[in-house]
Amino acid sequence: MKQETGDGSGAYQAGRDIVIDNRSGLGYSDVKALCLDLIHANFPKLQEEAMSQVNQRIIEFSEQLKSQIDEKGTAADSSRLARPDVQAALNDALQGAAKKGTTNDYPTLARLVAARLDRGNNELLDIVIEEAIRVTPKLTQEHIKYLTIHHFIGAVKTKVPNVSLEMLESMTKPIHERFCSGCKLSYANVNYLAGVGVISLKSIRSGDSYENYLKVYPWLASNMDDFKEKLKREAPCIHDLLEVCNDEKYVSTRLTSTGQAIALTNISMFFPGIDLKIWIS
Repeated sequence: MKQETGDGSGAYQAGRDIVIDNRSGLGYSDVKALCLDLIHANFPKLQEEAMSQVNQRIIEFSEQLKSQIDEKGTAADSSRLARPDVQAALNDALQGAAKKGTTNDYPTLARLVAARLDRGNNELLDIVIEEAIRVTPKLTQEHIKYLTIHHFIGAVKTKVPNVSLEMLESMTKPIHERFCSGCKLSYANVNYLAGVGVISLKSIRSGDSYENYLKVYPWLASNMDDFKEKLKREAPCIHDLLEVCNDEKYVSTRLTSTGQAIALTNISMFFPGIDLKIWIS
């Protein structure tokens, strides 16, 4: 395959040439064409009806991807799509979307691919994102909810001085609404997550989730009993998630870098300022 571009243009090559004018940016038709070319070039030959379903899934995914690239604005370097390692990562995402066909998975996959286009990514982060793209289609929605809540409660803290419980509750509410239902897993599921490399099992529990939370925000209550009662009255979303995270399947595990990338990608839907480069470096 031969690529030729004119002045001010970049070539994105899959099954055919896709020439994009850098002055006008990456259009949706360009993203859709690249996605469809890659899936047709790399997916096994299917019957017409099955391929029609695949095409529809890829079009839906490409819409999500274009939206995520636009959301990043100048932070995303669309010229990276010309690189073979990035096209390989995109191809993994496309095959996962084509095989699984669940629209609930598309936002996570699309955000991960968009994150792979970020300017200034270090080599480790690029590798971690590529692994997260490869693994995500192998996870259920319950798995993704588990990873997201695990990291949100265990690692994401605000730096607002003397933050109020009311503010913490407002920050927690969208995570609770999106990910709390169905986030409890069986031991078989936890072992599976360890097997695919998104969590590791700890020999020592990480302690009580309420105690850990109050250590971060000690001004919220003078003792544990008062803290729990206050949460029930004023912060039911925080209370629910801390109850969930007190389960053995949470306190006896930790997220790997790959699991963190998946979790942070979901959390960033509600907190756009989250930067993977701060967590994985």
